[in-house]
Amino acid sequence: MPKSKTAPLLLIIAAVAIAGGIALYLSRQGTTAADPDAKNVASAQGNGRIRGAADAPITLVEYGDYQCPTCGLYHPIVTELLSRYTGKLKLEYHHFPLIQIHPNAMMASWAAEAAADQGKFWEMHDLLYARQSEWTPSQNSEALFVQYAIQLGLDSNAFQQSIRSPVTHERVLADVRKGSAIVQGTPTFVLNGELIRDLPGLQGLVDRIDRLLPASTK
Repeated sequence: MPKSKTAPLLLIIAAVAIAGGIALYLSRQGTTAADPDAKNVASAQGNGRIRGAADAPITLVEYGDYQCPTCGLYHPIVTELLSRYTGKLKLEYHHFPLIQIHPNAMMASWAAEAAADQGKFWEMHDLLYARQSEWTPSQNSEALFVQYAIQLGLDSNAFQQSIRSPVTHERVLADVRKGSAIVQGTPTFVLNGELIRDLPGLQGLVDRIDRLLPASTK
């Protein structure tokens, strides 16, 4: 059966669209988001990667950058919260790579999404934070991410195809567009619809979660 003549054209159109999205994203880097209102915060939630019980009464939304040192510090804090509030708290993760100051962050987000295509998003997510100091200074982070994929038992060829796919790139850019109205730095957290305007640490987050939980469930 002859190949469709429109397929290459569609790929070109998709690539141009992605390039336009990246250009728009780059133009916004280094600017300060407007002070978010309730509508901005509401629109920045939903359709993220979910960790924890899907029906948990409390949702912690995170916009993160895998190369961000502060995100790396908060990763074990979020992990501890999910462990401490099993069944009561879920994490909704979104990508927000700050590529002007973290040159490997976008590739890291692509790597997480490429792993997701083989059912291993959270495994790659955890590994990217655990190995942050290894891949951050790399001049060829993709090669390291392929090694991580192999370590996780992924098909390396399929992983490489996905990490370079415009479809994968668009998933990350969709998160960036979604969070652009509220993110002024990473990590940015939203707890049950309330934007957390500081970074309160483990105990501060525990206090906020406890205030949201009914007394009978604590």
